[in-house]
Amino acid sequence: MMTSIHRKRGERGNAMIEFAFSAAVLIPLFLATFQFGYTFYVYNLLSTQMRAGARYASLKTFTCSSQSSINTFKTAVKNVVMYGNSAGTGTLIEPGLTASQIDVEVKDINGNNADSTHTPSYVYVSTLNYTIDAVVTTFTFNGKPYVQFPYLGRYAPAE
Repeated sequence: MMTSIHRKRGERGNAMIEFAFSAAVLIPLFLATFQFGYTFYVYNLLSTQMRAGARYASLKTFTCSSQSSINTFKTAVKNVVMYGNSAGTGTLIEPGLTASQIDVEVKDINGNNADSTHTPSYVYVSTLNYTIDAVVTTFTFNGKPYVQFPYLGRYAPAE
C-alpha cells in the first residue's frame, strides 16, 4: 500500500507537464486558425464589395465632359464599395477601409483611361494597400481582391 501512495505523489506533476507540452502546440494552432479565418472573412467581404462596386460602375451612365465628372463617377463607385450605396451614407461595411484604398479604373478596349475620346470597354475595381491586423501579423491587400466587368452602361461624353 505504501508503494502506491508514493507512486501517486510522483505522478501529480505529470499532468501539469503534459498540459504545458500540449498547450505549446495547441495555442499557436488555435491562434493560426483564428488568424486564417479572420483574414479569409475580410478578404471574402472585400471581394463581395469589389464585385458590387464593379457591377454598379458597369451599369452606370459614364459622363465624361470633364475630369470632375469622371471623379464623381469614381467616387460613387467607391461609396458603393465602402457603404453599399452611391451616396456614401450609413456605416462602413469593412471598418478601416478608406476611399484612397480603393482603385477604380474605367478603360477603353486598348487599356487607355476612358474619357470624351475613349469609349469605356471595361471597369476595374481593386484595393490599394489595405492592411488588416490579424492576431499575430498584419496582412496587406494590394491589388487584390480585384474585379473586372465589361462596361454595359450608357456612354454620354457630352453630358
